[in-house]
Amino acid sequence: MKSIKGLLYAVVSSSTFGLVPLFAVPALQAGVPVNSVVFYRFAFSAVLIGLVLLIKRESFRIEKRQLPVIAGFAFLYAATSILLTQSYLYIPSGLATTLHFLYPVLVTILMVTFFKERLSIPVVVATLLALGGIYLLSGSDGGEFNTTGMILALTTVLTYASYIVGLNPSSARHIESLKLTFYILSIGAFLFLTNLLVQGESPAPIPSWETGLDLFLLALIPTFVSNLTLILAVKHIGSTTTAVLGCMEPLTAVVMGILFLGESCSPIQALGIGIILVAVTTVIMARNPGELKKACRIVPRLLNKTTSQTKR
Repeated sequence: MKSIKGLLYAVVSSSTFGLVPLFAVPALQAGVPVNSVVFYRFAFSAVLIGLVLLIKRESFRIEKRQLPVIAGFAFLYAATSILLTQSYLYIPSGLATTLHFLYPVLVTILMVTFFKERLSIPVVVATLLALGGIYLLSGSDGGEFNTTGMILALTTVLTYASYIVGLNPSSARHIESLKLTFYILSIGAFLFLTNLLVQGESPAPIPSWETGLDLFLLALIPTFVSNLTLILAVKHIGSTTTAVLGCMEPLTAVVMGILFLGESCSPIQALGIGIILVAVTTVIMARNPGELKKACRIVPRLLNKTTSQTKR
């Protein structure tokens, strides 16, 4: 039962994170600048997580030496958010999210380079596949692609991979996950607010209740819910199995972009998305074959349980 819950948590986490463009793009189209969108996203999420911590009566205390480390991670996470949101202005959100999902490939490369992890043949093959997938995604129906949007989305691969790789060996790993997320989002909101003030601006007014709802849902579903269920999934089934199910993220973004944002996806781009998903999944599974076997045992049990309940 614990493994079944973990699988459900992982699917909810990756699926909800893939909903970022569904709520961010309408806010951008309504005239809310990118800096204000990401500020509202981080600030609202920090408030929500803070309320959860208060309800659970958990301490907000951290050690002083941990604050600069947390600030560094907040900067990387904030950079990922603003660059990915900015890329939606230049390329389809499904394409941007799929490119962002290349981060596990870079995580593996960084681990091999700096932490001396063994480089396996599957990782090399997957990296080549990922590069081929990017090439196919780079155009729409054989046309030109927007270089700015592609660069912005690909830069998030570096910032997010650095965030993940640096988190484990740092002192921040000893902080409770929900509390760490609260501080990262709070410092991120402070950074975005400071950036606005330095530019002589302030958070843009929310033009309508519909836009306000989009911003609230952006903070609630693909930020608060996604992060919380991610933590629960890792505790139940481990990080690698959770990451494998993270393939739902770009698929959700592409489907939502087509259904609700009027975006298109050519057969060539669909092939590119498929190749990237295969490449990333191969990398994640190759890093920990033990958890792959575990996942292979869990999924049939989940299907059998679902089938038996259906018969009843």
